[in-house]
Amino acid sequence: MNDFTCSLFDFMIKKLSVSKFGGFFLAGIVVLVLYVLLTIQTTTHTGELSTSVKPIVVSANNISMKLISAHTEGSNGYRVELCYNLPDQRDWQLTYPNEPQGATLSFRDIKVHPVEEGTMYWKYEENNKIIHRCQYLFFVIQIPSQAEMVSLSIDRLYARKLVQLDYCLEISRKMVERNYTVTIDCMKVTDFEGVVYVKFPTELLSVDPVFRNIFRDVKWDFYNGPWLFTFPVNPP
Repeated sequence: MNDFTCSLFDFMIKKLSVSKFGGFFLAGIVVLVLYVLLTIQTTTHTGELSTSVKPIVVSANNISMKLISAHTEGSNGYRVELCYNLPDQRDWQLTYPNEPQGATLSFRDIKVHPVEEGTMYWKYEENNKIIHRCQYLFFVIQIPSQAEMVSLSIDRLYARKLVQLDYCLEISRKMVERNYTVTIDCMKVTDFEGVVYVKFPTELLSVDPVFRNIFRDVKWDFYNGPWLFTFPVNPP
C-alpha cells in the first residue's frame, strides 16, 4: 500500500469519533475507497508483469504455419510448437517415418531432426469442423547458451492416403513385445477417416527395421512447403 493510501486511511479513522452514525458511514467509505485503490494497484501490477509474445507466421502453398513456442527442455532437449491450417480433414503431420529429414532444426553448422511429434490441440470453426492443428516437435540436442538464433525448416505436410489399414495397433503391440518405453498414440477424431496419430515417435519408426517394414506399405500424400523460421533460442 502506498503513502497516499495510508495517509487517507489515517485521516478517515480520526474522523470516526465525530459521531456514532458518522463513524459507521465513514467506515463504509473507508472500505470502499481502499477496495478501489487496491483494485487499481492490482490491475496496474498485473499489466506490468504480463508480456505478449508475437508468434511468427509463415505462409506457403496456401498453408499458414505459426510458430507459437520454442524453448530448451531438460539438459539435452529442444521443443518447438506450431499451429497450421489443414488442407483437408485428414491426419496431416509434420513428419513421417520414411523421411525423417523433412523437419530440420539447425544452428551454426549443426542440423538435427525430430525424435517425436505430438498433437497438443485442434482449433474448430463454428460448425465444429477442425481447421487448425497444433503440434509439438521434440529434438534431442544441446544448444549452447551463447548461441543466439536457431532455424526451423518444415519441408512438407504428410497424410496417409485414404482407405488403408490401421497400422497403429500393430505398431503398439510390437513396441510392447520389444519392451520399448516410447509409445505411439492414436485416437478417433470426429469427421476424420480412420485414426489420427497424436503421438508419433518419428526417429524410432524410421530407424528400427521392424517398424520400417510395417510402414513400407503405407501410402502417403504430400503437401509441399517449405515453411522456414528463424528465431532466438529461447524467445521472450
